[in-house]
Amino acid sequence: MSDDVVAQVILRSADGSSVLDPDEPITSETVDSHRVESHVIERAKEALRDLGFEVVQASEVGLSISGDKERFEEVFDTTLKARPGSTDADTSRGQVYEATAPVQIPEELSSLVDDVAFPVSPEFH
Repeated sequence: MSDDVVAQVILRSADGSSVLDPDEPITSETVDSHRVESHVIERAKEALRDLGFEVVQASEVGLSISGDKERFEEVFDTTLKARPGSTDADTSRGQVYEATAPVQIPEELSSLVDDVAFPVSPEFH
């Protein structure tokens, strides 16, 4: 049985920038300059599907994807481990994972993807 993993993909706009590298804080006045063009979003969705991932949701700055843990490790050249204290109840998709080494963006995605992050479940006190 394989483990299903969910991740957030931060996309690059046509000029190569992303929300991760603004010179100034993103505000309501500057947010439009950080939106990714629709053709870039569509290309990224297609490329990620071709690599075996399901595109769960799209926004104007990134995508939510899911897929098999081993596929994530292979494509993004990292190792994933279950977050300490996380359980299947933490997400509707299963166990929560974190990368033990920096995620490497493969060449075929490098013009579209700036980074891949694994969401952390909130802690309630």
